[in-house]
Amino acid sequence: MCQNKPEVIRVGASGARIVRVSQKRIEYVDMAGQEQFIDLEECARNWTRWYDDHSQEFLPAPGCVGSQAETDAWNAHCVGRRGGAHPLWWVEFMDKQMTRFEFGTWEGLWRELQGPLMLAGWHTFDTE
Repeated sequence: MCQNKPEVIRVGASGARIVRVSQKRIEYVDMAGQEQFIDLEECARNWTRWYDDHSQEFLPAPGCVGSQAETDAWNAHCVGRRGGAHPLWWVEFMDKQMTRFEFGTWEGLWRELQGPLMLAGWHTFDTE
């Protein structure tokens, strides 16, 4: 997780694609055609550690402040960050490689990754 530059996967480029999102992992084919996976439980552990180290940098949104237990429960299911704007939308996971999936459309990001990720019980932090 100390890597400065994320490993970038441009979904749709060179055959890169999301194969499956499950409760345990994301299976995908990278731009070199290699089958890979991301361990979502590892990402959640790394996110929690990162959040604990940077919690003073977060500003609570009015009306959204919950108890510490609610914050801890939310963080326990967070696996990375997301953001972007036209023409590039992305999700960056908190795995060792800091794997970042990039999409050409917001709809593609939600259809192929973010929606299935949420159905599997995980979420990402919106940086925008």
